[in-house]
Amino acid sequence: MSPSPLDAWTEVPAAGVRWWVTPELRETLIGPAGLRMDDWLREGRATVVKQGPHRVVWRVQLADGQIIYVKHNLLPDVRAWLRQLVRPSKSRMEFDRAVAVASRGVPTVEPLALGERRTILGACDSYLVTRALENTETLNSFLASTLAPMPAPRHSRIRKRLATAIGEFVARLHDAGIRHDDLHAANILVRLSDTDDIKLFLIDLNAVRLSPALDWQTSRDNLVLVARWFAPRVSRADRLRFWRAYYQARKFGAWPRGSHGHREHFVKAGEVERCALESTLTFWKNRDPRCFRSNKYFRRIRWPGVIGHAVADFDAHELAAFLADPDAPFRQPGIKLYKDSRGSTVAEIDCVHAGTQRSFIYKRFRVGSWTDPLASLVRPSPALRSWKFGHGFRERCLPTARPLMVLHRAKAGMHREAYLLTEKIDNALDLHRFASHLATMPPEQSRPRIRIAVDAVARALRHLHHWRLSHRDLKATNLIISLDLDRPLAPFLPVDAVAPGVPIPSLLPLPAWPVWFIDLAGVRQHTRLPRSRRIQNLARLHASFHQSRQLTRTDKLRFLRRYLLWNLVGKGGWKSWWKAIEEATTRKVARNRRRGRVLT
Repeated sequence: MSPSPLDAWTEVPAAGVRWWVTPELRETLIGPAGLRMDDWLREGRATVVKQGPHRVVWRVQLADGQIIYVKHNLLPDVRAWLRQLVRPSKSRMEFDRAVAVASRGVPTVEPLALGERRTILGACDSYLVTRALENTETLNSFLASTLAPMPAPRHSRIRKRLATAIGEFVARLHDAGIRHDDLHAANILVRLSDTDDIKLFLIDLNAVRLSPALDWQTSRDNLVLVARWFAPRVSRADRLRFWRAYYQARKFGAWPRGSHGHREHFVKAGEVERCALESTLTFWKNRDPRCFRSNKYFRRIRWPGVIGHAVADFDAHELAAFLADPDAPFRQPGIKLYKDSRGSTVAEIDCVHAGTQRSFIYKRFRVGSWTDPLASLVRPSPALRSWKFGHGFRERCLPTARPLMVLHRAKAGMHREAYLLTEKIDNALDLHRFASHLATMPPEQSRPRIRIAVDAVARALRHLHHWRLSHRDLKATNLIISLDLDRPLAPFLPVDAVAPGVPIPSLLPLPAWPVWFIDLAGVRQHTRLPRSRRIQNLARLHASFHQSRQLTRTDKLRFLRRYLLWNLVGKGGWKSWWKAIEEATTRKVARNRRRGRVLT
């Protein structure tokens, strides 16, 4: 048996905790009462980074300027306590894995101290102290706060290097026999040097599994986990950079020149693509109900006569005002009313969120029939569907306004009037008003904006359908578009399950969408999205513009071209789509004319 690194450390029992600590930090970290956490908290040197029922993580700046992290692993329930009776503590397991990962040549955290508490009843809590990795940040933070604001030439250069570095890093893990079962952007640290060189580190090692070099099937399954976070945030070119770097680093074979035939790298890429799509869809489907439970992101609301849900960061004082009288905002003087019909009322209101006064959209769903309360016993109401898919869209990186609160007046378990509060998207109009706005401009100004809008809407709908979602009420008033279309937009991120490109993500964050979906009560989730439902969605949107003078047949063909991704899968079959959409549109227009309804 190989000697443990703990053999060279100093063992110190203190305050019921058995400590192992590096000799040079013995006095710095451990005092007569054990870990000097109370002193650090009193002196303001320690701040909480993460906190939950199962662990607390502090960031501590020592007197000599060193920065360390202290993780306190807790036993929140009987299951965790019983599990620890038959296996080492979580801190001991993470320590062993950190040592093993480092010994296999993969950069990771450096342990400084390990502490375990045991009682006569068996295992208890444990501690792990690690040295901070200087000048690093998590990959997701790096993408959002460091890479995104960079000027274009440097941004492009670093993004390409990052895609390659991630591919080589994951290949290095797999060659070393390291499988990380929670390998997402928050568990990879990035260090960017002054010369724009990139170094990556692996953290959160509790999910690490060690073995000989991974075979292809195990590697593929781990790449699928990587794709869950990155799949909605990638570009095709950067996926190729990632895959090429991974493929060559794993020495699967020489990278071929050209793309003729079923080369091995395309076969493997397609295999990962198919598995990643199914895994990601299942993952999101399982996460969607989170918004109906109380957790660190959401909270359930119970009030006399009112029930509902709200995001955890919503101001408590404002929430209490809504609960006291959900209809009160509609009676405020000077309120900006967008809609007041038999079915719903929509208004713009002001309230406090995140410490600032902001504008929000507040919608009241009226009870349209005596059967609606009865139906709420067996299916979600339109307000609850809007709440669920509002957060589900954002999880999938589909553009929509963030819902903050949903309330129902309730009696005998049945839902009656409902109220939904969402963020307001500034400087944007629905597609009908946007078209009217463009009609006031000269052609040389309006035509470029129309082309951008057509591309944006087509690609947004393609993303929607790619993730097997449909919106049966996809009319012009349920899509809003930014008025800021003067500047060139970053290219959208093409996602296609049958594309011959590479499914593995690169690191390009999703660019700012110029178009957003709203009124999500008509959204449905499908195991398999049929072609007929896709045509219905497209025809409903087309019906909103069947008499529009702003859109030409060329614009409509451009829309279909972007939606069908001619540049990727070819233009074969587009005429059948054109005819099917035209026929469905004609039926929709005739049906509305018979019923005396105005198309919007």
